Amino acid sequence: MKTSHVFPALALLFGLALSAAALAAEKQQAQPNLKIGVYDSRVVALAYYRSTGQMARLSRIHEEYNKAKADNNKKRIQELEKEGPWNQVRMHQQVFSTAGIAHITAQIADEIKTIARESGVIAVVSRWEMPYLGADVATVDLTLAMAKLFDPDEKTMKIMESMKNQAPVPFDKLSLDPTL
Repeated sequence: MKTSHVFPALALLFGLALSAAALAAEKQQAQPNLKIGVYDSRVVALAYYRSTGQMARLSRIHEEYNKAKADNNKKRIQELEKEGPWNQVRMHQQVFSTAGIAHITAQIADEIKTIARESGVIAVVSRWEMPYLGADVATVDLTLAMAKLFDPDEKTMKIMESMKNQAPVPFDKLSLDPTL
């Protein structure tokens, strides 16, 4: 073979090798390397607020209110009458919109770690708190696993299922007036 044909052939082979390497690198970059667990905070909040533990807590508050009324404890009556509506506002912000639920997830933190480990994710975050997600990051939906930690009944499970198809109410569209 003449040397004049060797150089173009080598240049062609070198160019093909570079193209193949670039395609392999591009393919590798497009595949997610990291997995992050995400959850719909509205669904987890709903399961929490409808749980037997929360229902028992509300029952105790009602009993305390009735006792304060029976004892004519005006100070405690006023405190409870203020607290109740504000708790309702917070619950609505969390169940219907995207308000944070840190006080809820703190109660199940150890279980969340187990779910995360079993799912192979490196972090767990509300899907509403991710303004950016790189192409090399995959998400794993942990909503149901987290909500089930509160032992939702069948009716709650149906509501949770229907929430998947509903967008959250924009936070600024919710009333902050506890008297409404």
